[in-house]
Amino acid sequence: MSKHSRSGGKYTGNHTTLIPAASIVCDIAAACPSVTKITPGYIKAGLKSANGHRRVKITEKGNAIMLSVRDNASHQEVYVYASDVKSAKLAIAQGAKDKGLNVGFSSE
Repeated sequence: MSKHSRSGGKYTGNHTTLIPAASIVCDIAAACPSVTKITPGYIKAGLKSANGHRRVKITEKGNAIMLSVRDNASHQEVYVYASDVKSAKLAIAQGAKDKGLNVGFSSE
């Protein structure tokens, strides 16, 4: 198993491979007690370089949080489901910021 692949526990879906920045964010989300499910999406690779800037955009979508994660040359969306969306969103944002990722918020 790759160091950027996650499965079991809170991880669901067919796509368990994560880009490096998404693996950081997903590990933070998995450690949050109110998070019930994490579903990684497709990886878009080969994008124009972001000059090493890694960022995550957090969007609340009903009872889920969509994390749009951009690494240097790739992008991935991850859906996080939680019993307490507000606290999970805050914990993910703070953890990502502590790990050096740029954090932004978007409305639905």
